[in-house]
Amino acid sequence: MTKYEKKSFIKIFLGYFISVAIFVLILGYLYFKQHQTIILQNTAMQMHQYILKLRQSNFKYNKIGYNYEIVDFIKVKKTLPIRDKDVFYKAFTNNLVIKVDANIVDKQISKLKTYVIVAQVLLLLFFALVSYLLTQRSLQPMIEAFNHLDNFTKDLIHDLNTPVTSILLNTKMLKKQADETTIKKINRIESSAKNISSLYANLEILLNGNKLSKKDFDLSIIIEDLISEYKIIYPNIDFIFEKKIIKVNSNSIAIKRILDNIISNACKYSRVNSPFINIEFKNNTLYIKDNGKGIKYPKKIFQRNYKEDDNGYGIGMHIVYKLCSELNHTIEIESVQYKGTQVSISF
Repeated sequence: MTKYEKKSFIKIFLGYFISVAIFVLILGYLYFKQHQTIILQNTAMQMHQYILKLRQSNFKYNKIGYNYEIVDFIKVKKTLPIRDKDVFYKAFTNNLVIKVDANIVDKQISKLKTYVIVAQVLLLLFFALVSYLLTQRSLQPMIEAFNHLDNFTKDLIHDLNTPVTSILLNTKMLKKQADETTIKKINRIESSAKNISSLYANLEILLNGNKLSKKDFDLSIIIEDLISEYKIIYPNIDFIFEKKIIKVNSNSIAIKRILDNIISNACKYSRVNSPFINIEFKNNTLYIKDNGKGIKYPKKIFQRNYKEDDNGYGIGMHIVYKLCSELNHTIEIESVQYKGTQVSISF
């Protein structure tokens, strides 16, 4: 079960279970109050029988836990027996009050309470099982549809990668025999093919994002490889990076996707004059800074399909954020329009 299927399962299960649990708890409470009243009514009847036997014996009758008190005057209580510390009492005439040891009544109420709690727990367990089975049946058609769509998308991505790889290989071969003017045209074809290749890689990561594993590797190798690739496409950009070993614990494939998207954006939106991209690692955080056109709404940049112009597909930075979240890396972005952008990733 994927992460999103688990989220859906939990939400639907809780929807079923909580609604039934509330009903069971309310029903249990009402049952308890009703039978508590019945216990007190039975106690009142026992008090009444005690009075009858008491009068028949000329007030010589004894019953364990029961006693009486004759008072000067008390208003006759028509309610149920009332608790007063260690006794329940009820007035039957204006001067005769019957008292019962509270333990006698408490034992009955305690048994009732235990019965209600056990019954509720058993019912909740039963309905938890029912909710689990209902949730599984409810999700099954959706899971089958998603699996079908997932397989179709994977096949489509695989078919997309083959012609793109062929285009890139052929452009490299054509460059060897082309003049300067033709090379510029080939570079444009190569750049477009790499954009498609990047989209393919993004989609592949998006589909397999739940399978990320982490291990130690040298981050500088990935950075140097990306800089080498982008220097060919953007020879006018000055890439600033101090070569040194940078050990991090993460997923190298996902990190390459993250950095590729960030550096690609920095290159696309760079200045015409004196553009630079500065990449620096310090205090376990990677900083990528450019002096490009900047971002108008930095807080929206990680939203899916958000883009500030017609370039791109609006999913690159969303995938960056998604992958960072999957890897438990904190990503932050600061940008000022027409001055530049800085992206920081904390490992």
